[in-house]
Amino acid sequence: MDTNKKVFITGAAGRIGSFLTRSLVGRYECVLTDVHPPDDAQGFPFVAADIADLEAMRAVCQGKDTIVHLAADPNRKATWESLLPRNIIGAYNVFQAASEAGCRRVIFASTINVVAGYPADTQVHTHMPVRPPNLYGATKAWGEAVGRFYADQHGLSVICLRFGAVRDSQAEAIRDLAKDVALFSAILTYADMTRLVIASLEAPDDLRFGIFHGVSNNRWKGLDISDTREVLGYAPEDDSFVIYGVLPPAEPSA
Repeated sequence: MDTNKKVFITGAAGRIGSFLTRSLVGRYECVLTDVHPPDDAQGFPFVAADIADLEAMRAVCQGKDTIVHLAADPNRKATWESLLPRNIIGAYNVFQAASEAGCRRVIFASTINVVAGYPADTQVHTHMPVRPPNLYGATKAWGEAVGRFYADQHGLSVICLRFGAVRDSQAEAIRDLAKDVALFSAILTYADMTRLVIASLEAPDDLRFGIFHGVSNNRWKGLDISDTREVLGYAPEDDSFVIYGVLPPAEPSA
């Protein structure tokens, strides 16, 4: 366990937060937060707090090395009234509190929805302009911009991870995507999501800011992950096309 990295996870009771928490047991000293307790905190301390409450965020960020900020309204059809406290005010509060507390880094859970407005046959690179197809994606683009501000103006290390469609690596859990094979290009399995977050936690301190795409090692990737591999050392292992049986395993390289 790396006790030098005290990791604070927001949204720890959510689907992704719960899996990540289990995966970090024995690796880091974690503290969890959410508006309600997770079903299983895995032995980590839990603090109930709302990201929309700046004073609460100031209190829980004290003494933490890295914030993994997962808490948000993830609904692609969410209304402005729901997105404002969670994805706008909440994101600001986490960055501001982390900066005031002298935290080393914030890992911001962004989304493929920031750029999902491009045509389905377009592979999106991180240098391309944002193109959200929904208000949810637009709020996450705002979160990335706020992260850039805190990196440049306050010296906070910020890594923004544009998660693809986070799904279990078992075929049964991704059948909801079977109607559109192209969607398999966007899958990020839970195992690869964990690899991506750990790579971000271990990234050098001098990485001040970066936006990185997060999908698995799918045969076709809707999001280019060249930067993620080169800068973070991300090494995804899963291919959703193989997991679901859409395509056979790739032939080994000569």
